[in-house]
Amino acid sequence: MPSPTRGPSPEALAASQDAPAALAASQPAPTALAAHSREVAEVLQELGVDPQVGLTAARVEALAEVHGPNELEERAGRSVFAILWEQLTATMVLILVGAGVLSLFLSKWSEAGAIFAIVVLFALLGFVQEYRAERAMAALKKLAVPSVRVRRDGKMLDVPARSLVPGDVVLLEAGNVVPADCRLFEVASLRVQEAALTGESEAVEKGQGAVPGTDVSVGDRVNMAYMGTVVTYGRGAGVVVATGMRTELGHVATLLQRVADETTPLQKRLDRVGKGLAVVGVGIAALVALFGVLRGESLADMFLVAVSVAVAIVPEGLPAVVTITLALGARRMLARQALIRRLPAVETLGSVSVICSDKTGTLTQNRMTVTAAALPGGRVELSGGEPPAGELAASLPLLFAAGALASDAELGEGGQSAVGDPTEGALVVAAAVHGWPKKELEVALPRVDELPFDSVRKRMTTVHAVHGDIPGLTERPPFVAFTKGSLDGLLDASTHAFLGGVKVPLDGALRARLEAHNAQLASEGKRVLGVAFRPLEARPERVTPELETGLVLIGMLGMIDPPRPEVKLAVATCRRAGIRPIMITGDHPLTALAIARELGIATPETTTAVTGSELEHMEGERLREIVETTAVFARVSPEHKLRIVEALQAKGHVVAMTGDGVNDAPALKKADIGVAMGITGTDVTKEAGDVVLQDDNFATIVAAVEEGRVIFDNIKKFVKFSIAGNLGKVAVMILAPVLALLLPKSPLGELVVPLLPLQLLWLNLLTDGLLGVGLGVDPAERRVMRRAPIATSAGIFSDGALGDVIRTGLVIGTVALVVGLVHFQQGNPDWQTMMFTTLAFAQVFQAVAVRSTKDSVFLRGVPHNGTLLGLCGLVVALQLSAVYVPAIGGFLGAEPLQAADLFVCFAASALVLVFSELEKLWHRRREGDDDGVPASSIEPATAR
Repeated sequence: MPSPTRGPSPEALAASQDAPAALAASQPAPTALAAHSREVAEVLQELGVDPQVGLTAARVEALAEVHGPNELEERAGRSVFAILWEQLTATMVLILVGAGVLSLFLSKWSEAGAIFAIVVLFALLGFVQEYRAERAMAALKKLAVPSVRVRRDGKMLDVPARSLVPGDVVLLEAGNVVPADCRLFEVASLRVQEAALTGESEAVEKGQGAVPGTDVSVGDRVNMAYMGTVVTYGRGAGVVVATGMRTELGHVATLLQRVADETTPLQKRLDRVGKGLAVVGVGIAALVALFGVLRGESLADMFLVAVSVAVAIVPEGLPAVVTITLALGARRMLARQALIRRLPAVETLGSVSVICSDKTGTLTQNRMTVTAAALPGGRVELSGGEPPAGELAASLPLLFAAGALASDAELGEGGQSAVGDPTEGALVVAAAVHGWPKKELEVALPRVDELPFDSVRKRMTTVHAVHGDIPGLTERPPFVAFTKGSLDGLLDASTHAFLGGVKVPLDGALRARLEAHNAQLASEGKRVLGVAFRPLEARPERVTPELETGLVLIGMLGMIDPPRPEVKLAVATCRRAGIRPIMITGDHPLTALAIARELGIATPETTTAVTGSELEHMEGERLREIVETTAVFARVSPEHKLRIVEALQAKGHVVAMTGDGVNDAPALKKADIGVAMGITGTDVTKEAGDVVLQDDNFATIVAAVEEGRVIFDNIKKFVKFSIAGNLGKVAVMILAPVLALLLPKSPLGELVVPLLPLQLLWLNLLTDGLLGVGLGVDPAERRVMRRAPIATSAGIFSDGALGDVIRTGLVIGTVALVVGLVHFQQGNPDWQTMMFTTLAFAQVFQAVAVRSTKDSVFLRGVPHNGTLLGLCGLVVALQLSAVYVPAIGGFLGAEPLQAADLFVCFAASALVLVFSELEKLWHRRREGDDDGVPASSIEPATAR
């Protein structure tokens, strides 16, 4: 361990300890001091602490009063009542409440009770989902460390982590969770895993020298240890420079709490539909009432008519059926390993146009893996392909054995994973995979001494007694030393190279070849470790750096966190679906680019990534231009991720953000759809996300997007079905009084109220409720993932849907009105029941027809949706019970029909299906679409 850094002078320290409160109050915020860019002595002087003594008890108490406890603060979120109030003030609910109040005003208790029951159901379903989304901060607080070793008053103490204050001297060892942001002043082979905060998969080797620059990314501040990260190797000591909400983790918490909940595209679309229906409903109700008054009807009767029309125009089943449809979609997604935390996210997935993905653990396996070996005789790819032969095959056994033996990691169960430092674990696993398990190697070559790694030498050496054969080496010296580390340093320490199983002099040509291999591996984003050995005639009495001279260089191993094998296909599927993937990571630009090019996120010609330091200087339109063309963002902070998501949203994109680390949580919450990893993801990320991928598989999000598109299609089908059917009912309610007004001498007066309010409510709940659920589980239409995403500006009635709704609604209304009018004029007393039944049957045929926009129903086939087929039968049975069961018929005001009259109702309602099929045929012929599904010409998004 390097010698301890000297702290403040005794005089300065005494002065600071004598006036702790005053000094604490005058201290600027430690994060504002940019502690990483300053020398340790300067930071210690500023904090007024001697690293060998630590703070006094009095000073700790004074600083605690100023800085408060070392814990994350949870700011008040939405209260239970606020969440419930939001549900009750949604536009669609307000329309229903208004209709219910009018029903109460007119003493229509049955109608009012049914309407308010729907209101309560919708509000409760929405409340449960929203309440679950309010717990992200509770998960973040779980990262708090219960206790920590500190030096106070010259003694080593175990204290609660929440009692730490700036200036405390903290000791860190392998396995410790860092309790606060610390400026390191002592390090001994210290490595810290910072993936949860920075997104970098490899543990970071720490040092104590100043890192110049105030805009250095968190991942490059190698002299800092940050709250919530984990020490994986070595030991060290640091002085606390930030606690609680002033830490980098606290900064993430602040960003997380600042991000407001975003309204989903579905919520926006349904809100527009609700407001439109409110305006239309009030207008039509007023119009019908006006017709009646002009004709001489009483105002009270016209109030009844107005309520009837209001009930008819509002799809009472819409909120409940949409929620149920989303819930059923969520169940299907769960079967595909995607857990939905917020129901609207199901549909939002279908509108995604950009997926911003973290790299580590999302696109990659979050496991360092040796993928290439470079030897004096050439390079070998280890991730597949032909096995090496000749000189290369002769050198590999020694390379693998030396790398594994010069490591402290141990092979895990199954031989495919390791326990310990990720880089050393990769070496141990590689050796085992190629036939050299470490435990077997240690039997033949037990370790007897070592020279630990340090940041000055940048290498580690172990000494082994030779009790058996050395893999790949014919000679058997009594002892052997294995060294691994930076290739540059090993080249300087080596005099020979291992070529074809023999030692040869390391001349200039051989050195140049090895340096070229090193540069090539580094340019591919791989971490490179050189491996060498030295035969020893005797065990060294004392292991010193002198042992690392006269080495024989075996070669080097290139390792990387490899991409998941299924992700490349998933990325290609995204592009075909018009979805642009972007990598946003805290990792090194070269590593990020290598993975992005391999997966197809970036083109092979892409040579640069935008870094966090570059983003710092981009604002407004410039940033929005960059995010439109850039495929890879590297070395970014949580705040940068937020800005990227916001810039993409400003350009009109529906953004999905995937990730697993704490650093991803604010961006996940800000994005239109946040997708968290279920296995490697932190609790913070899962709580902030809308969707949790239970298999941590990027390909699962593509499956979820497909499911989301199907859900959107089905919701759109249901809304078209519901509004068109309600328009048909409204047409009946309007045309009857209009005809009565235009033909005052005809016997049409009784047709002023052709259907009773309770009959309208029955029809709405029967058809919208049951048939709507059947449409909600409709299977995907063809080529659902070969079309562009739904634009955020597109409404439910885009792409000509409004015209289809109006035409279908008028056909339904006209058919029912003609049936009722003809039988009314013939003196049939059951004319109203016939109109009532015709409307019910017409919507059964309409539900079958609306399953596709252009495909014939005979092509898709009702049997492909057995649920809808069963519900159609149930609706017919319930309508027949309303007609023929006296108790139900009496409640609804319906009369039993003759068989001939029932057949007329059925035959007339079938005209709706005939009309729909003719309309689809016309669409297909007009657009020259032979298979009924328009071709999609989606070009891959450009990439920088």
